[in-house]
Amino acid sequence: MILWQTAKRWTYKGRKCEIQRTSVEEATQYRGLVEVETGLSDGALEAAPVAGLRRRNRPNRHDEGEFREWVSFNWSDEEGAVSVLREEVNGLAEHVRDAEV
Repeated sequence: MILWQTAKRWTYKGRKCEIQRTSVEEATQYRGLVEVETGLSDGALEAAPVAGLRRRNRPNRHDEGEFREWVSFNWSDEEGAVSVLREEVNGLAEHVRDAEV
């Protein structure tokens, strides 16, 4: 089982964003996540500015029993620095804001 840890959490243009990190042996993997508030169509998911986007339901941190939809994508060290990943997450947050149902 891979254990992901939140490395950074912020709000960008009204969207909750996160960068999570996991390490296996000497390899570090990251993923970027953006919270979806009202829903995202399959077409909007396919038209996102990042590849490999997936939906996931995560528990709401402050309301027990509540779940929220998030979209996420994987990022490796070879693709660039974490600052580049943050820019990609911000771009995804803008896309989600504009494409929500």
